[in-house]
Amino acid sequence: MTTAQSRALTARATTRRMLMLVMVLLASGTALISEAVLTYHSATSLPHCASAAGINLQGPKWRTELGLRFHSELVACRADGARTALYATVLCTAGVAVAAVLLSRWLPRWRQRKDRLPELYSAQRIVAAVEGGSGNDERLAHLVRLVQRAELPRDRLPGFVCNPRALSAGAVTFGSVGRYTVCLNVGLLPKRTTKDRSHFDAVVLHELAHVRNRDVDLAYLAIALWRVFLIAVLLPCLALNAALVQGAERAYWDGYEPGAKTALLAVVLTALVYVARADILRHRELVADRDAVFEFGGDREVWRKQVESRSAALPRFRLPRFLRNHPTWSERLAEIDNPRSEDKGGTKLQVAVFLVAYVTIIYSVISWLKLDAVPAQTVIYLAYLLGPLIIATGIAVFPRRKARSADEASAARAWMYGVIWLISAFTMNPFANWAQAEDDWATQASAHLREMYDEMNGWRDGPAVSAAVKDRAVGWYERGGSAVLGRFDKYLPDGGAGSDAAGARCAALGATVSDALELPVFPDSGAGGKAWKRLLTSTAEAQALQCRSGYDLDAPSEDAMVSLRYGRARTALRQLLPH
Repeated sequence: MTTAQSRALTARATTRRMLMLVMVLLASGTALISEAVLTYHSATSLPHCASAAGINLQGPKWRTELGLRFHSELVACRADGARTALYATVLCTAGVAVAAVLLSRWLPRWRQRKDRLPELYSAQRIVAAVEGGSGNDERLAHLVRLVQRAELPRDRLPGFVCNPRALSAGAVTFGSVGRYTVCLNVGLLPKRTTKDRSHFDAVVLHELAHVRNRDVDLAYLAIALWRVFLIAVLLPCLALNAALVQGAERAYWDGYEPGAKTALLAVVLTALVYVARADILRHRELVADRDAVFEFGGDREVWRKQVESRSAALPRFRLPRFLRNHPTWSERLAEIDNPRSEDKGGTKLQVAVFLVAYVTIIYSVISWLKLDAVPAQTVIYLAYLLGPLIIATGIAVFPRRKARSADEASAARAWMYGVIWLISAFTMNPFANWAQAEDDWATQASAHLREMYDEMNGWRDGPAVSAAVKDRAVGWYERGGSAVLGRFDKYLPDGGAGSDAAGARCAALGATVSDALELPVFPDSGAGGKAWKRLLTSTAEAQALQCRSGYDLDAPSEDAMVSLRYGRARTALRQLLPH
């Protein structure tokens, strides 16, 4: 395998991991910020909206939940507030990304100022020594030879400093574009003049490989993204969730109440970001080892000695490989002894991380669509923008049955990116249409069976208004119940949902449901109360399904779902109409 092919495989593996990290951070950050913003909006806006609409939040739970979902004034009030909340989510996500980039630029400068490390040679001195010689400074000449072996470009030549507090025989690299610094531990310097000179060379060449491959920039960007995620996303989300859970009793919009669900989501997404970050940092260490040995001529026996010397001092407990930022010496030696010559695609871990991130993005998009706060077309456009990232990451991390050489992989990549936009369009359109549905057959099956059981009990118990409760029910009918039931009788279809005058029925039924929710609850707690609940629930669900944007009147499955609900509502209405 040539050097060019080796670098091509290395670059591809790094691109794969960087795509995955960006996608995971985008999905996790947006989901948690959206959850926090919408939960806060739910806690603060619901009492105001309910008061303006005249809704009593202390009534029966089923009636309150139905009012929160279908009362026209509440739905409009919720959409207005949620629209502002969602735009705030987008701005916060963008702010987090900008903060991470700025932090990645500031961290290396802060590192050098904080430690106040004494300088051995500045970058300008290294450049002058490379071009004109090092004079009588033997240590400088040694470092210059290592820099020349690493074939660093002139604008990437680093300066060298020493850490007098680090006694180990190691080194570290930090800095940013055009200002890289290699920090040599004081315990490493004596090895340059002893029999362990090969150890000194190997450590410095490893750090120079990081400089040549721009690993410093990648590492600081990954670290900055992780720290900003923790400070600006995770901690505020958990703090808000804890404050609302321990605070006064509040009512919340459906789906946006604090509790264990938010905490579990935060834990899962944080673990996801950490795993993606650790994967790219661990991979770049292995790449630097391989470059130091195969391209710069480092002695592989140095790695073998490290494995032998540290095998007896292994800790009893060690984190699993996928959680470690650095590989073990055994893993590093194995990579040197058996370097990759073919691209086998992503690992199982990368596939798992990608799938969880993809499901998170779907969850966020569905949540936004169900709020009706942002036009569905706007969400679809956002999906088109995310589509290429999702498709490219999915193709990159998918394991291949047949490994490809570097040349074959480069040829395949040439046409892959050309069709990403087309694939994303075909992928996202069916998803967007499906996401607008409020529910489906699988999730409604158990609810349908329970409602059929309630209907049979109602028929068995006799008419909804029996002689025992007639006196109490008369007042309910006279105070508006009769008029509202008459409107249900007028607008509910007798048979299937149909398409005739669908627009007029949508508006009429929506207004009727809103007016019915303002009536007192039906006074009979038995069959009559169940029938009243079933009438409101079934009508509201059918009206919401049929009147939503994107409803297909000619689709048999959707028409059957709407007709079933209208049928249940008509059955309940017959029980409630005065005889």
